[in-house]
Amino acid sequence: MSLERMHPALKDQFCVQLYENYIVESSVKLMIYEEYAYTIHAKMPVSCYTNFRDALFHFRKVVSSMEENEIERQAFAVKEHLSRALTDAGSSILYHLSSVAEALLEDKEIDSNIIDQVRKCLHNLKNANLRKRFSGMMISSDETTNISHDEIIELIDGFYQLVNAECANEFAEYSNELCLSVQDEQDK
Repeated sequence: MSLERMHPALKDQFCVQLYENYIVESSVKLMIYEEYAYTIHAKMPVSCYTNFRDALFHFRKVVSSMEENEIERQAFAVKEHLSRALTDAGSSILYHLSSVAEALLEDKEIDSNIIDQVRKCLHNLKNANLRKRFSGMMISSDETTNISHDEIIELIDGFYQLVNAECANEFAEYSNELCLSVQDEQDK
């Protein structure tokens, strides 16, 4: 068994691509999720940050390694941790918004046309969460279950725009109530 070393120029190019295409892009998406969490008073799981930190740890190993197999193993670990960080963040936001949407559906003061739109959004939010979680369990990349974080962010944007335009006060009230109930559960 020979340990093949990666050519330094090829390794530099590999590191730049890994950094730009995975770490930077993931950090941008994580920041978008954070902005939504802050806006809607949702809690971001700590695992988002620990997984992102772990991805950076493995990236350091990519940079310091010379052996090709080790570089590939560490690059895979970088991608896996980034995927977990984003999936946890997206799922947290989707879960929070789904819970708020369910409360909105029970509000008798909201117009029935708005309720129908909220119901459609609720189904899309729940389906997106299931698809993301399910695709994370799959070994292969099954396109029927996979959903990108860009698509999830688009769903979140659509729902947020709807509730802001049609029932902003009710949304804020239910979102704050959910945040407080989660905080109470954590304090117990």
